[in-house]
Amino acid sequence: MTKNLPSGEMKRDRYTLRSGLVKEYASDRYYRQNVQLQRWQAEHQQHEAVEQALADVSKFSYEPENYVRFLVKEPFREPVRVEFQSLLPERLLEAEQRYRHPIMVRWVIMVATILSVALFPYIPTIVLAVILLVSVGFSQYTTIRERQRMLAKIEKETRLEIEAKTRAQEEAIERQRRIHEEAEEERIEFYIRLLNGDLSSVIMTIDEYMPRVVVPFPLDVDADLIGNIVQLKVWLPAKAIIPAERTSLTAESGKIQYDKKEFIEINKQYAELCAAILMQIGTVLFSKVPPVISAYLHGMSREGAEHECLMTLKMDRAQLEKAAHSATALVALQGLSAVYLCDEFLKLLPVKPLVPEEWTNIEPRQIRNLQIKIYQRIIPGMRNKIVEYN
Repeated sequence: MTKNLPSGEMKRDRYTLRSGLVKEYASDRYYRQNVQLQRWQAEHQQHEAVEQALADVSKFSYEPENYVRFLVKEPFREPVRVEFQSLLPERLLEAEQRYRHPIMVRWVIMVATILSVALFPYIPTIVLAVILLVSVGFSQYTTIRERQRMLAKIEKETRLEIEAKTRAQEEAIERQRRIHEEAEEERIEFYIRLLNGDLSSVIMTIDEYMPRVVVPFPLDVDADLIGNIVQLKVWLPAKAIIPAERTSLTAESGKIQYDKKEFIEINKQYAELCAAILMQIGTVLFSKVPPVISAYLHGMSREGAEHECLMTLKMDRAQLEKAAHSATALVALQGLSAVYLCDEFLKLLPVKPLVPEEWTNIEPRQIRNLQIKIYQRIIPGMRNKIVEYN
């Protein structure tokens, strides 16, 4: 018999622990809090990754490439040759096995016939045995002769095949050796031309190594060169690429906190980034291209109505070697007598780019131009800033 409860008691019982609603609510709340903590942690890690990637641009070093070691011809590595001599015994054994069973059967028949004559020495038995022995013996003789001819034929054909395979293998190895020798001669000739200052070799080397500059954002470089002098216009990223705030996680709740940067701090970080980019480009240029004796680097900006130069400098190999040991990129540029101006908030101001004095009497058509796109990797948190800038 069911007891009817008042409506008030039914409502109170609905929200008791026995109903399970409180446990379900607590579990859902814990899940949402855990998801929120993971989001805060992921966002903080993303901000930290962007800051670290920008700071890593200032890690540069000058390590000149030793091209002399490339002038030594690499010996040709002889490949492992396949031995084809094993084909002959394998094929002879296979052919002999096809005749082994019929020959053994005939021998058994002949022995059985002789034994039957010994056991039953009667004239009919002897006559039948002689007839059987003659027929089986003749068949055995023809089979053995056929086996000998077949084995001789297989041996001859296999030996010819072995010679053909061996000759083809040696010809293939000889072709590989010739290709290797030609490639080595071409490689050594390229490095000789590079060390002698051949312009086409210099351009190919710059085009090979310059895109390997490791920066966490795309970068365009316009190169002008003639003789041993190079002029590089490096198109700097926008200042918006610098994060406007820092993030941290509270120790108690794990909640993310934002600390807004001062304008002077953002400008200082951007100036250091621009200087680091120029130092990265300069170190790669002088370390990978030995004929270059002097380089003009201009840090160009696309943010204004007109393209403006924010940093400009002239460097040679000896100056770069000393400046590469500097603690920061801005200190390195000061050692290179770079030209850049800042206002009271450390904002970079436009400057007049240094023009190669050596190109005063040179016609513009004699200057070779090269456009380089550096696109190594993009930090996920920096992708939106790049898309907005472009």
